[in-house]
Formats: sequence, C-alpha cells, structure tokens
Amino acid sequence: MAKILVTGASGLLGSNLVLEAVQHHDVIAVSHTHPVCLEGAETVLADLSLPENANRIICQYAPDWVIHCAAYTNVDQCEKNPDIAFRLNRDMSRWVAQATKTCGGRLVYISTDAVFDGSKSGYGEEDIPQPNNIYSQSKLDGERVATEEDPDVMIVRTNFYGWNAGEKKSLAEWFLEHLEEGRICRGFTDVFVKLLLVNDLVDLLLQMMERKCEGIYHVLGNDCTSKYGFGIQLAQVFKLDERLIQSANLDQIGLLAPRARNLCLDTSKVSNVLGREMPSVETGLCRFYELKQRGYPKSLKSLIGEKNYEGN
Repeated sequence: MAKILVTGASGLLGSNLVLEAVQHHDVIAVSHTHPVCLEGAETVLADLSLPENANRIICQYAPDWVIHCAAYTNVDQCEKNPDIAFRLNRDMSRWVAQATKTCGGRLVYISTDAVFDGSKSGYGEEDIPQPNNIYSQSKLDGERVATEEDPDVMIVRTNFYGWNAGEKKSLAEWFLEHLEEGRICRGFTDVFVKLLLVNDLVDLLLQMMERKCEGIYHVLGNDCTSKYGFGIQLAQVFKLDERLIQSANLDQIGLLAPRARNLCLDTSKVSNVLGREMPSVETGLCRFYELKQRGYPKSLKSLIGEKNYEGN
C-alpha cells in the first residue's frame, strides 16, 4: 500500500483517480476550492500555485507519490489569460515538483498530447514538441520545470474523457447530453486523436507507478479517430440517433487558439513496458456505458462538496 497525494482532486482525472486509488492505497485528495469527500481519503483545500503551500502540504503528508493533475485546461481562456496559464501550468508544477523531491516522494506529471502541433502523425516520446498555443506551451513548460526539479519524474502525455465529478463535461458527456435530448451537435472530421477513458487511464497510471516508471510516456487509446467518428461510435454504443451528429471542420467554429489537427501519438513505449495494448475506442465506450448503468456518475458527483476556499 502506497501513500498517494492527488492534486486537482475534484477534476475529471483527479476525482476518478481518488475513487479508485482509495480502495488499495492511502490517499490525500488536494483541491483548490471544492473538497473531495470520500471515506478513507484525507481532504485538503489549498492553492498549490503558492510555493509555500505546495511545500507545506506535501512535506506534511510525505507521500510516496504525488500525481499532479491540477492544471488550467481551457484552451481559449489560456490564450486570453497567458499569465494565469503559465502560473498554474508551469509555476505550480515547479513548486509541486520541488516539494515532492525535497520530501522524498516520486512525481507523476500529467501533461497533454497537445504539446505537438499535429503536423504529422505518430509522434514518439523522442520527437521534439512544437506547441501551437498558450495552453500547450504552458504544459510543455510544466514538463520542463518538473524535470529540472526532479529528473526521475514520470511525465504522462494523454487525452481522456469520462464521467466528471464537477460541472464541466468531457467530450463524451457533451455528445451524450445532446443525443439524449435529441439535439443536433457537431463533431470535427479534421481533428484526429487517440482518446482514452479516464478509468482506463487511472488503471494504467497505477500500473506504471507499481513499475516505478520514469521519463516521458504517451498514454492514450489504441485507435486514431476523428472527434466526429468518436461521437458516432458513442451513439452506436448507447443506441442513440447518430444522425444528430453533423460533421464540421475546425475552421468553421472560430475558436480563439489554434488547435493541432492530428494528435495520434505513438503509444508503443508504454505498451511494451506494461506488456499490453492500449484500450480501443469501442472498449472504452462500452466501459463508459457500463459505468452509467451501474450508477457510477451519481456516485462520483457525490464526492464533491460545496465550494469552500479559505485561502490556505
């Protein structure tokens, strides 16, 4: 049993990670404003972008692992607010990495496939990133400073969906809401990704930690699909009307920040380390469906308490 501290514990990855990890590990769930209330997990509210808070909390609990999920992920808001993006995605990562190293733990830094510009397919871990917006640059800077502070850091570049404990909807939840309500929605036919169900990502992270992995890993789904194609497969799994999903091109939407069009990264490194293929889109969506049937989304949302930040 390991002691695991999760930052960003009320977010999509953080909340699912806490819910799974608490079954076999001691878990400290750190969030900024919304407490994660789960029997067996220690709840901490703190702003880790303040270096003194990161050091105090991480050294107080002295975890074996820190999984740094906290980040500013709204791509267009990052473009509007670069100072906030770099403070939360770069500077906070430095403080967390520094404190983890000082206090004797190991760090997992959750990064993004978007550190690449999407000008080709099949990026490997050795390829040189080329960010094309503020969000991706700030996350790449987070990788850099985390590695400077802790050369043994495990960096995980990923792209995931799933049931969210908070109000923000993942791509799958967004498609599903429109389909269940009979509303037309659009999916990009010119944006290609390898999406991974967050629950599968949690399983993979815990396996990688057991193996004490270090360095950069691309941890994504096995299938390269357009976002439109992903929506169609989701409609088929849930037996909903796929005709409600209309095809669209990225240029039609008028987004503020540029986006990469092909982020189908090579996942052979992590597959070789773990001795398994990454989950397919169909496998992930079937599990996503089964979780709904079991009442998992309701259980997950019950973890998040009312906003309660006192500035610690």
